[in-house]
Amino acid sequence: MIKFFRRIRQRLLDERNLKKYLIYAIGEILLVMIGILLALQFNNWNESQKDRTNEKKILIDLREEIQTNKQKLIFSINRREKLNQPINRYLELVLEKKINYNEFIKVHKTSFYSGTVNPSFGVINSLISSGSINLIRSDSLKYMLTDWKDNVEDFLDLEEKMFSGHRRFTEFFYDKFPKQENKYHNYNSEELENRYNIIVNDVEYLNRMLLIHNHLNAGVRMGNELTDYIDEMTYLINKELDLMNE
Repeated sequence: MIKFFRRIRQRLLDERNLKKYLIYAIGEILLVMIGILLALQFNNWNESQKDRTNEKKILIDLREEIQTNKQKLIFSINRREKLNQPINRYLELVLEKKINYNEFIKVHKTSFYSGTVNPSFGVINSLISSGSINLIRSDSLKYMLTDWKDNVEDFLDLEEKMFSGHRRFTEFFYDKFPKQENKYHNYNSEELENRYNIIVNDVEYLNRMLLIHNHLNAGVRMGNELTDYIDEMTYLINKELDLMNE
């Protein structure tokens, strides 16, 4: 092709026809420019296709990670609701002065500690640290992803408070009402009943029980807020994936 254009240029020079030569030269320049533009366009298209392929994989990985976190949250919410139901009823009986020794023993046979969620951040951390989050075209989704960790941190702070509150309550409670296996043969002993009568009228005991109750309620509320947040992110992810498959 280059030799062909060179022969044309040489023939026009030999003919000493300046007008034809200038027209040809301009045409050749235009052809070269068009070729460059087409090559750039193809390269941009190729890079865009690679970006979309990577974006699709990112979105699928993100969806899997946040859905795993959602399942952890749901398990935690259910556990806290289950733990809090007898506590809620128990506190009502205490405040109404209708509590009895059997109810007291029953509610304290179960640990009030609900465990931790331990959410996964592997995919999101990788996206943010590598800058790959910019491959996601949905601005709404990007904003939600960057705020996700802050929302979870608030929840984890609450879990730390719950753990500390439970530990302090346990230390307080067993100082007032020792574990059965440590000293007593059964919960029906006279001394234990005397201790029960003292502790259920102890304001500090009641306040600590209320704190456990409030922490569990807050854990349920914040857990539900996080699952709603995950549902919104999942909706945006599915929306982007659907657009890619059209």
